[in-house]
Amino acid sequence: MAIEAWFKEIIKDGVSQRLKSNGGLLDGTMKSGEQVAGFVKFPISGGRIKMYKLSGAIEEVRPQGLDVDVVALQADDYTAEATIRNQDTLRQTPSYQAEVSDAMSKSVRVKRDGIKFDALNAFCNIGNANIPGGGPTTPVTFGDGSARIDMLYAMTACAQIRGAGGDGECYWAMPFMWFDQLEMYKEFASKDYQGDKELPFARSALVNKKTFRGVHFLALPDEHFTYGTAAWVEGQSEWDDTKYLDSFLWTKNAVGCETFWSKEQMDMNEWIGKAGKPILCDTALSGAAIGLLPEGVKRIRAKAIKDIVRV
Repeated sequence: MAIEAWFKEIIKDGVSQRLKSNGGLLDGTMKSGEQVAGFVKFPISGGRIKMYKLSGAIEEVRPQGLDVDVVALQADDYTAEATIRNQDTLRQTPSYQAEVSDAMSKSVRVKRDGIKFDALNAFCNIGNANIPGGGPTTPVTFGDGSARIDMLYAMTACAQIRGAGGDGECYWAMPFMWFDQLEMYKEFASKDYQGDKELPFARSALVNKKTFRGVHFLALPDEHFTYGTAAWVEGQSEWDDTKYLDSFLWTKNAVGCETFWSKEQMDMNEWIGKAGKPILCDTALSGAAIGLLPEGVKRIRAKAIKDIVRV
């Protein structure tokens, strides 16, 4: 139901909120699948069709085939709720309503990013045994977490992906501290972002991005990095540099992600049966993500730095 005439007062500058990620920054960076009856399906092919030399005589044909499979994944459903006292709806400022709505929308967008990172982490840990065509089933991990991030990680990862035949868009999400450490290398500092300007992270002025050797480097807020011994926790102000972080580099076709629905605009309804009939606000999300091609995904494990040093 609509909650009418919420506010009378106008607060010029709105609510001062604790700094958090707006989320939704990885939208468009992974392959979409086909939605079928609550499942999302991603086709994968392996093998190669090879030419052979004709002898000049009449001979039997030598038919070949590709190994094609479909990975099916059931979507998971998520929700978030917030309550507002019905008695407060005529007392609160317009900026409070806007803040509740914004916080609910952010919860959806941040979870969309989290689904993608969770899939990358699971892929690097357990692989995907359903991949046809032979070859590796688990992505390569670079580093043991004891060293600072440097350009050698990027160059090695790029060389392996391109050497395997990967020619699609590549993305490497990392903390701002790592990104700024790489800025100490002149090869990286001189680069500009050259990818799709319409992607959410590319439109965001708060995301640093560059393109180096065909890989789009993007710096995301710390709260997105929850893997490794230095995994981010709510309220931390800096990284523990005695521990390490895991980040991920992937090609667009190597990871699949599909969102069945993503309701950022919250619903507001009186909560019948509760004292005073409080206003219940809720949002919803349904989606799934999975690693598809191990040769197109790399895990980079490096020290969780809290300062920048010159190289």
